[in-house]
Amino acid sequence: MFATFFKFMSAAILIAISFSIGFFFESIIGFGGGLIAYSILGFFLDFKEMILSGLYVGTLASAHIILSDRKSFDKKIFVSVLPLCFFGTVFGVMIFAKLSPQILATIFGALLIILAIRIMFFESYTLPKIFQKKLIFIGGISQGAFGIGGPFWANALKENFANKSAFRATMAALFVTFNLVRFTQLYIQDQIRADFFMEVWWTIIPVFVAIKLGHKVHLKISEEFFKKGVAIMTIFAGLKFLSKIFS
Repeated sequence: MFATFFKFMSAAILIAISFSIGFFFESIIGFGGGLIAYSILGFFLDFKEMILSGLYVGTLASAHIILSDRKSFDKKIFVSVLPLCFFGTVFGVMIFAKLSPQILATIFGALLIILAIRIMFFESYTLPKIFQKKLIFIGGISQGAFGIGGPFWANALKENFANKSAFRATMAALFVTFNLVRFTQLYIQDQIRADFFMEVWWTIIPVFVAIKLGHKVHLKISEEFFKKGVAIMTIFAGLKFLSKIFS
């Protein structure tokens, strides 16, 4: 019994630390909380357990972000992307439920490396409008399967926002909305374990503190250093997930 307790506690502590780091930086750059946390947790946790922890923490953390800055929320942009995001998310959840953890980890690893390369070398590149709807849909699939639709949505939509605060608040609203879609669909498909969420409920508390700290600096600090660091860490995590091909 004690061994099981300490196993859950050590996992919960890792989840708390990883998502606190991730959402501190998300409060600064507007996205990437899950991406950063998964880059750390991928070395320690079961793949599906890691993704489900992000569903819980990410939903509450993103809700906190939008509630703290709701005046900046851009309803027009939010409503315009709902259909594509919805259908992409539903399809992504089906992928998560049907594929094995090994296959999912391999796909996830490749996705992390692609995103890291984009952050490092193509961050300033804006896709032509003809590709933006496709990118929003792909972001929905990524959100449904892994909880990291943000980088795709950010790349498609970033030029449409009036300022960084509007971008940050609206992205948080998208995360909350489609994480609720994910939760509902996963519950129907019997992918949700209540005992796991009971063990990690408290992990959101340090994450809220980290969000508060990040919010204090997000208008005052250069983002480029943090983005490059995130990209490097993401590449290592991606390679780690890809190594599951050979395990």
